Amino acid sequence: MTDLYRILGVHPRATPNEIKSAYRALARKNHPDVSASPDANATFAQINEAYETLIDPKRRAAYDRGESENASRTFYAARSAEVVAIQREFDRMVDEMIAHERREAAERSHAVLLVVPLFLSAFYVMLTKPRIIEELSLIGRIVIVALALYGLIYLVRNLSVALSRYTYEPPDPLTSVFRAEKPRDKSISRRAGLVFLVSGYLVSLGLGYVVSRLVPMLQMPPLSPGIALGVFLYPPIAVLIIGNLRRLGGLLDRF
Repeated sequence: MTDLYRILGVHPRATPNEIKSAYRALARKNHPDVSASPDANATFAQINEAYETLIDPKRRAAYDRGESENASRTFYAARSAEVVAIQREFDRMVDEMIAHERREAAERSHAVLLVVPLFLSAFYVMLTKPRIIEELSLIGRIVIVALALYGLIYLVRNLSVALSRYTYEPPDPLTSVFRAEKPRDKSISRRAGLVFLVSGYLVSLGLGYVVSRLVPMLQMPPLSPGIALGVFLYPPIAVLIIGNLRRLGGLLDRF
């Protein structure tokens, strides 16, 4: 019996995630459109069949017991029609994996473009202490406040999505008795994520203030009520602007 674990290069006790990772790496390397090997189609078919068997709990259990529900089926492409069918299935799976990875990359990029502008704008506001809102008319102040509120809603909504995607809720004491494990794709708890956001924002403000005091040539104005209010108004506006510029760039890429 062909060793499917050896084909994928994984241990017989490998987890589904490890099997998927090994399969993705081998699939990219041995795809007939990429590999120059004359046996690319056969190797490709082996990898695909091994993955389909080992990723299915029932088929994997039967294989581990020495049973074979596809005993009459060869791992080598004996007929061109079978090769074409397998290649089409593989292409479909690869396309799905690429699309999934692109979505993951886009989500990570979106999260970074929320946090980084938030921290940098907080640092810049405390460093330069802009007096924009103090110098505007009443209508201008209303516009700034309205933009800040909209930016705050945008920021909170998108941060909530990022937190739900990359953080997990710790189990309650009753659940933890049964040793509930944290999700493999989420590295930190929801509380830790919130602490990071709040701490990062406060540290950015503190660094901006310290730098403004330590560099005499900046000659920044002292804190005033308008400047203190700007600390809370300008960062959400900055995040809103960056987010909409990113969205605009995405729309332009489609043309």
